[in-house]
Amino acid sequence: MEMFQGIETFRHNCIEPIVLALGNFDGVHKGHRQILRATTAAASEISAKSACLIFMPHPLAVLTPAKAPALLLSLPDRICSLGNAGIDYVIVHPFCRDFAAIEPERFVKEILCEKLSVSGVVVGFDYSFGCRGAGTAADLKEMGASFDFFVRVIDPVAVGGIPIGSTAIRQYLAAGRVEAAAAMLGYPFYLRGTVVHGDGRGRKLGFPTANLLVDCELIRPGSGVYLSKAACGDKVFWALANVGNRPTFCKDETSLEVYLLDEEKNLYGQELIVSFLQKIRDERAFSSPAALACQIQNDVALARSLIASP
Repeated sequence: MEMFQGIETFRHNCIEPIVLALGNFDGVHKGHRQILRATTAAASEISAKSACLIFMPHPLAVLTPAKAPALLLSLPDRICSLGNAGIDYVIVHPFCRDFAAIEPERFVKEILCEKLSVSGVVVGFDYSFGCRGAGTAADLKEMGASFDFFVRVIDPVAVGGIPIGSTAIRQYLAAGRVEAAAAMLGYPFYLRGTVVHGDGRGRKLGFPTANLLVDCELIRPGSGVYLSKAACGDKVFWALANVGNRPTFCKDETSLEVYLLDEEKNLYGQELIVSFLQKIRDERAFSSPAALACQIQNDVALARSLIASP
């Protein structure tokens, strides 16, 4: 997989015919992967390359910043996931108000045809494009016929009768329902961060934790304690992850603290990837540090029973 910064850079370096997947692809969830599979299959049919066009920053962060969603994946992780899905080229194009003002037909004519020379396009059923999202998947199909490229529209994918979508996944995560989010994502939700120094309270309680500095644009699961797996390099550990503001100690900022169940390592400065598997309990204030330590002992015991269960 190759990544290109901008449409112009891509076209200057690649002249092969392409089948292009269009969409935001935040999370690269099961619904997205259906689109990506259709893209690689269509490209193979006509001996073309598969490509994906994504925008940075998120369009809503430019148009209505107050409504911009927290992201499910960082850009590097999203690009990696697209490559793992078999996409040959990922084009990351800067999104700005001038680009947002392009009318649908002009987007098709100038961007898809003249600059990208697409042979085909694959989109989800709810895809919209052009100024104010005025263009629909049905419009794109009609325009494709006029401009001599095919368009394939992928039907919604559902889990338990609920259509998969990034918004639904964010809602599950906000509610702490990480298992429901994983069912839509196709993998456990994870956060990647660097271990930084905290206030050392976990160690004083007998449960030394790694404090993670995570990209502020990424979503956090709802406050609480989660059974997790923590990966550091090629090693993976069972862990408890606490998301919240540590009310026992009157903290305001949201933090992510990770306690490795069977390992005590100096992780400062290292990258940790924490996968959230199951919520154990909500975060709450305790009457004293000793009461909190007792609760953590119970959390560890419950975690071990969950790990041992089928």
